[in-house]
Amino acid sequence: MVKDFFIVTKFVLSFAVSLSALFAYVMAKGEVGLDMLLATLSVLLVAMGVSTLNQVQEYKSDAKMERTKNRPIASGRMTPQIGLIIGIVLIVLAMILIYSLLGLTGVNIFMFAFIWYNAMYTPLKKKSALAVVPGAILGVIPPAIGWLVAGHTLLELEFIALALYFFIWQVPHFWLLVMLFHGDYKDGGYPTAMRLFGQASLQRLTFVWLIFTIQAGIFLVWVYQPYTLTVFLSVLIGIWAFISAFELLSDKFELKNARSVFWKINAAFLGIIILLSIDEYIKHHIV
Repeated sequence: MVKDFFIVTKFVLSFAVSLSALFAYVMAKGEVGLDMLLATLSVLLVAMGVSTLNQVQEYKSDAKMERTKNRPIASGRMTPQIGLIIGIVLIVLAMILIYSLLGLTGVNIFMFAFIWYNAMYTPLKKKSALAVVPGAILGVIPPAIGWLVAGHTLLELEFIALALYFFIWQVPHFWLLVMLFHGDYKDGGYPTAMRLFGQASLQRLTFVWLIFTIQAGIFLVWVYQPYTLTVFLSVLIGIWAFISAFELLSDKFELKNARSVFWKINAAFLGIIILLSIDEYIKHHIV
């Protein structure tokens, strides 16, 4: 039962998502604190809640796909009603916690995340292969929470650059997954970018979005004006990401190779965020 709880809430993915709130807090404030941990926990709870509701909504489609057929609700080990209760409880707990940190502003942001993900994005996935683009807005919410809890506003150039980086990255991140699991998505009844554009065109489009992501990373580093060492390491990561992206344009590229590109690009993305977080922390602690 405990294992099913972690699966139905997509705990690993939710935890990874919540870390973006932590990094955004450090990038905004250059400090660590209890409110940072509470902000991260609130994002974790809401991510787990909406993910559970998502599995309640999609359990019939999940049961048709090899990758997801063993999820608790799809396999019948957990009823949709239990999943609904778990999702609602987690979201309510997240709302209470974020209210203690940000008041109604935080509650409104979490309500937007819930409505956008479960009432807009989830149904849209069944209708459009391009649902990932509006869905990418969800990737901006966790860092926004960390930024606000740190005492800053979302109109600052530093946050705008950070939000742009998170938003653009979501698209190639998802399209690489489509390349890996397009057969599953087809079995589940989802229209995919693979079917819409074809494999060769999707590879080129993903490459273009990866270049946009690298450009957004360059803008982010420029805005933060980090130390020379951080700039140097960021350049190395950018070059590595650029070379990795070029694999998509190779005549020898096979869909199974998308897994390698996926992990390389995600590692590069995370590397930039970690570097800038450390850089900001050091800046605020040098006497």
